[in-house]
Amino acid sequence: MALLGFALGVCQAAEPVKVLIAYSSETGNTEKMARAAAEGVRQVEGEAVLRRVTEVTKQDLEQADAIMLGSPVHMGDVAAEMRAALVAWSGGDFGFWRSRALQNKVGAVFATGGAPSNGKEFTMMSMALALLQYGMVLVTPYGGLGASATTGIPEAEKGVDERELTEARELGKRAAFIAGRMKNGP
Repeated sequence: MALLGFALGVCQAAEPVKVLIAYSSETGNTEKMARAAAEGVRQVEGEAVLRRVTEVTKQDLEQADAIMLGSPVHMGDVAAEMRAALVAWSGGDFGFWRSRALQNKVGAVFATGGAPSNGKEFTMMSMALALLQYGMVLVTPYGGLGASATTGIPEAEKGVDERELTEARELGKRAAFIAGRMKNGP
């Protein structure tokens, strides 16, 4: 259990943070990034909950202190199932637009695409905008919008490389760290 600090000479334990990592993946590349992000969350003693975006429940979202979204690039935007989930979360059975239940939670995004400028930035911006619409606090890695991976040609090897997995781990660590600060204080 992580230690929050000392108050009046008594050590107080920090409440662990729960980070929901919701992703869409067809070839397994975005899932690899999601798993790396989960490793990062665990490195700072957070609880990582991995879910395909189609399997996310209202309870998953309500219980999360942070929500990370990952999608492959589809025509310069998120995958259709990610878009459908983001819309469903706002109304219907979830109703997060009206309830504001996601407000002040930490959000982070990551994407995969086949080429260096395949629209990963637009995909991450699309997911980030949805999180901001819910009133979430967006965290990013140093110097970027989110973590991303180039998974196809012209790269030497297809798939997600170790540098990109490290970037995803760092984003997971940052999301959990900031969520912990927001939940437990400095």
